[in-house]
Amino acid sequence: MNKIRALINDDLDKIKNKLNQISGSNKLEFIDINSFICEGSKQIRSILAILYLKSNNIEITENIITLLSAGEIIHNASLLHDDVIDNAEYRRGKPNLSNIYSAGISVLTGDFLLSIAVKLLLELQNTKILTSFLSSTQKMSNAEIFQYSKRNKDLSIEDYLIIAEGKTASLFESILESSAILADINTIQAKKFGRDFGIIFQINNDFSEDSIKNDIQNGLKTAVNILGIEKSSDFKDNYKQEMRKIIQTFPDNKYKQGLIDLIGKL
Repeated sequence: MNKIRALINDDLDKIKNKLNQISGSNKLEFIDINSFICEGSKQIRSILAILYLKSNNIEITENIITLLSAGEIIHNASLLHDDVIDNAEYRRGKPNLSNIYSAGISVLTGDFLLSIAVKLLLELQNTKILTSFLSSTQKMSNAEIFQYSKRNKDLSIEDYLIIAEGKTASLFESILESSAILADINTIQAKKFGRDFGIIFQINNDFSEDSIKNDIQNGLKTAVNILGIEKSSDFKDNYKQEMRKIIQTFPDNKYKQGLIDLIGKL
């Protein structure tokens, strides 16, 4: 992964600097929001978007940096909400806000971050992008509620996809689609690419040790229960093939190879 990140370190640093600037100018009582939007984040959504754009020979502009910064903030805000819903005590190896203070403080901090993200998106002055992100946050909330309703119940593969697409893939979709809007390239293709990547990402997350423990505690059925290891691998391969078909249409460059390598790590 370090080799992939090295291809786009300069752009990732610009996002980090943007987030540091944002956290410095937006203060909350007794809470350091920088720790939620900068520290420990793998920035996988930004990495995917930058590689996708650069594979298409698109320059990463200041507007794209603003867009991706908003995407990172929305993702991290959703984690604060998730911790409350899941009764989780730790995030990225550290006690989370709901553990340190209360569930209410965690929710309010997540809401605060979402308001910052919306302000960033408004700076882009593009209603299509704003609509895309608002649709994504609605899908994320609906999927969480739907998953909650399925606790301690059997889950079909169709149910699982509703949850995976809403909770995880929808934000990948929106970030890729909106990046394509700013770059004036095929938005439908970009949106599909983000969706496929997001579903695989969620399947992988379901098999992580922390997720399995948390899902058992909350009575949640995931890819672990529905598909198992072998079928999950086959399921992911189908989505990978779809993404590779899209990549084949891109110009040959080092970023295209980086995108291929990123998919190979899923």
